[in-house]
Amino acid sequence: MKGFRLQRGLAVAASAILAAAPVGCAPLQARASSDAAPPAEPTRSAGEKIFDKWCSDCHSTAEGPGSAALQRKYQGKRPAILEQRSDLRPNYVKLAVRHGVSFMPSFRKTEISDDDLALVAAYLTPSQGRTP
Repeated sequence: MKGFRLQRGLAVAASAILAAAPVGCAPLQARASSDAAPPAEPTRSAGEKIFDKWCSDCHSTAEGPGSAALQRKYQGKRPAILEQRSDLRPNYVKLAVRHGVSFMPSFRKTEISDDDLALVAAYLTPSQGRTP
């Protein structure tokens, strides 16, 4: 019986030591896999980043209010999601952003600069390099 208690005591002590061991003491093989760089994200253009910041809440999903309004307006004849459109032109994008359309607000130059707006317009315009 004494041998059983001794073995049990050693097992409990070993468990306590392992439980208290710092996380950084993981085996080398386990650490190597966790140190691997995360997969690279696709490169996003500056225009896409600006679009994501200012426009995507309303215009990137079918549930967004801007997309829903365009769906009602076009009744499926044109895509309601702006990034799927192939008929947008830079000057129209700039005009819509600066002056607003229907319930879409206008955006001042202090919110979206002319340079940033040009990047958004180029991002949404297939003729400027984006593929629809």
